[in-house]
Amino acid sequence: MIQVFLVLLGTPATSSAQELATEVRPSWWVSLPTTPLFTAPAVGDDLPKGWSVVGGPAKFEFTTDAKGRLELQGTGSAPRNAFLASPASYGDFLLEFEVFIEKDGGNSGVQIRSTVDGSRMFGYQIEIDPSDRAWSAGLYDEGRRGWIASLEDNKDAQEAFAPGAWNHYRILAVGPRIRTWINDVPAVDHLDFMDARGRFGFQVHSGRCDVRWRNIRIADLGERTDVKMFDASQRSGFHVTPEGGVSLVDGGWVMDREGARLESVEPIQDVPSVLTISSTIGQGLLFIEMGDIVQGPGYSLKIPGPLGSSEKPGVIRILRFLDQLRVLVDGVPLVPGPPDIDGDFPLSISCGIGTDVVIHEISINLPSSTESMWIEKMRKSSPVRVDDPKGDSKTERDSEVDP
Repeated sequence: MIQVFLVLLGTPATSSAQELATEVRPSWWVSLPTTPLFTAPAVGDDLPKGWSVVGGPAKFEFTTDAKGRLELQGTGSAPRNAFLASPASYGDFLLEFEVFIEKDGGNSGVQIRSTVDGSRMFGYQIEIDPSDRAWSAGLYDEGRRGWIASLEDNKDAQEAFAPGAWNHYRILAVGPRIRTWINDVPAVDHLDFMDARGRFGFQVHSGRCDVRWRNIRIADLGERTDVKMFDASQRSGFHVTPEGGVSLVDGGWVMDREGARLESVEPIQDVPSVLTISSTIGQGLLFIEMGDIVQGPGYSLKIPGPLGSSEKPGVIRILRFLDQLRVLVDGVPLVPGPPDIDGDFPLSISCGIGTDVVIHEISINLPSSTESMWIEKMRKSSPVRVDDPKGDSKTERDSEVDP
């Protein structure tokens, strides 16, 4: 087992519920402008340009309702799932749509960050489930791992979906974090590192299925960038103390057993990011310090060996989001997790005397310029007053949700 010790310094006291009901800035993504994911095909029986049907057989038909809104209807009764797959891949995005399915209309879903392989589609699926199970907006892995994040323990989200009515979905994918809402009720908030980009797909499930979608809109936030800060070829992202405190051996940097310290050249930006440290610890302690642990706010992680091996190094991930910060050690979350630190903060990595540690690589996954622009716009906006002490993210949306 891996033991991770967390030291908190300079952390402000917890605010009361009454204090939270003050002026705050809304989530940076609530005002993102969206555009239609596709436009109407030239002929009703055609498909939007570049889109294709995978699997099936199934029928995908485009119509316009009384208010001029484009509707997509998928029907079928086939032994295999069918998908209307997008021609392009997407990285980070906000996707919104409305869906209509009767209680006995079968099962459906929307693929995100997915891959087409021959006549099958693999990857993340956001569930559409009108059955009594009611796991609509849950996260499923089509053709691979199965359920990743069901709604088994989320009664509010289960009750939010209404079969036989139009239901509004919101899907926000930012880095490894996938979040969903059903009719403005939070459903899933999950971390997964398997796929960072991929195609969309609208599913007609095997067996009988009759489902309709409308108001399908997207804010395309672009693809993220991986930046290597420290590896066998360079160490430009960190200052090393003392100068000879690390030595390159077999593709990794061995830290001096008398003690060594790596300090980031640039602070870690206050944007959604994933800092990944690939390391092997034979014995002793590895220290990771973020922020100012003397004056505060800041905190320090103490990670004891053993961690990883020469064949498979251990992986420490530090995930920054605007509302929280998480730490994972070999995929295991630190619980309770550390508090967030507002603003950019410095990062340092050091080891105690006698510690046997190798740093193989340090990299950071950063958002696109588009995503960063919208975050900066939110920070410059005026705060708004909220009366809900829970800080509900419920927002007004453009489209109507009516029968």
